[in-house]
Amino acid sequence: MPSLTRHLIFFGIGAGLAALVLFVYTQYRRLEQGNTRPTAKAPTTQQRQRTSSQSPILGRLRRDGLRLQPSGRSDSSDVLSPGQFTRPEVKRAYQIARKIPATLNKLYCWCKCENRGIHRSNLACFEDQMAARCAVCLGTAKIAYEMKQKGVTDPAKIQAAVDKEWGPKWARNQQQNQPG
Repeated sequence: MPSLTRHLIFFGIGAGLAALVLFVYTQYRRLEQGNTRPTAKAPTTQQRQRTSSQSPILGRLRRDGLRLQPSGRSDSSDVLSPGQFTRPEVKRAYQIARKIPATLNKLYCWCKCENRGIHRSNLACFEDQMAARCAVCLGTAKIAYEMKQKGVTDPAKIQAAVDKEWGPKWARNQQQNQPG
């Protein structure tokens, strides 16, 4: 009898472990396939496709000196109204976004907002309240506007200035090693 009890105990432990492994595996598969409950901030399928279709690796320096393939909207129709903000620097940046949307649409923003699957460029940071809370978004627009005011129209040169100010060390090194 003690042998049978011991076998039953081992069988119970084995079955419990197998059930635990199966549970963990199914939870992992659900997360991997995106079958989780939707949240208010979860990007839509269209937003994910728009972001993923731009380039294989956002932020990688391309031959044309840009870090993303400009796509989507390049006008200011979706930029939030500057009047809804109280901080002067935020209000000014949203005004800038309305003045130079095509330029901002070509600039990669180092705030990492693209990781949320919603934003495609610095312009998109101004299509919601992201830029109102982010010095990188605001600073990118300011650099672009100041350079445009000085007559710089090449977005690759503007991106290089943004990289120098806001990019990580590896991005600055890429710009230094860029032929041209």
